[in-house]
Amino acid sequence: MKSRLINFYLRLSHYRCLICLVYLLVTLSSGQALAQVVINETEFLHSDRPEAWAMNYFTSATLLSGLSVPRSRALGSIEVGAELDWVPQLSSAQRQVGFNGTKEEDLNKAPVFGRPRITFGLPGRFALTLSYVPPIRIFGIKPNLFAFALERPLYERDAWTIGMRLYGQIGNVEGAFTCPGEVARFPPGSSENFYGCEKKSADKSIQRYAGLELSGAYRIEQLGGLTPYIAVAGNFLDAQVHVNAQTFGILDRTHLEAKTWTFSASAGVAYPLADKLMLSVGMFYSPLWVTRPPATSSQNDAFINVRALLTYQLN
Repeated sequence: MKSRLINFYLRLSHYRCLICLVYLLVTLSSGQALAQVVINETEFLHSDRPEAWAMNYFTSATLLSGLSVPRSRALGSIEVGAELDWVPQLSSAQRQVGFNGTKEEDLNKAPVFGRPRITFGLPGRFALTLSYVPPIRIFGIKPNLFAFALERPLYERDAWTIGMRLYGQIGNVEGAFTCPGEVARFPPGSSENFYGCEKKSADKSIQRYAGLELSGAYRIEQLGGLTPYIAVAGNFLDAQVHVNAQTFGILDRTHLEAKTWTFSASAGVAYPLADKLMLSVGMFYSPLWVTRPPATSSQNDAFINVRALLTYQLN
């Protein structure tokens, strides 16, 4: 009797294995084997996390600083301009931002940032500046950024000018930041592709901000109208990264968010090249704090660059 029970359970276990095998073959043939694992979480980062630092760094690169001081403009006047900014390249240590500073990301995309500007004269000595970077892929990234500024001089007397600007931006930049193509071509898990990128990622960096800038300038008539200026600003950065990467068979759709208050300062000169043509060149500085493991305290790794703006007064 006992041997019969043993034989019965052995046959039952064989049947179960056979049933599992048949089920697996059926699901494989129908393309529904083991459902795709998807990571779709939102993580709110402290402002000094390495990921947040990188997000704030590149958002700061797009801050719509004045590169001059607001001045009185005729109602209905139109001024067009072209801005070109240097974007410093990051070292290997600075690019170690993924997973709280343990993974190097592909952040050295564009060496420069350029955008058009158009400024309209409004009533009450106000002026409105608009800027749009269309979604055209360049340097491996596709920006889609709209920025604006409302400005007004507060004091104009003799050679002195003091003004205020309120500015903001909405938009995003798409690129392969987490899994670049040159990494994904290696086998997942290899030394060249340690984090298992299976294909080029399609990540999106959301770059939104609002800021208030106070500036002052002194026009030197003896030097042909050369006008040195200085400015200080407070900024609220709402930066995000939407990851879209396939690694080790897992679809990573993680959302990283960081909301940060920053300070910035700039100084430079504006010089009239002709009657309606003006060139402004300035240095921009914004301190950014980061804690990079294994360090436990934060340090200032600031964003510093040089910016230039060429404007032409249409009327």
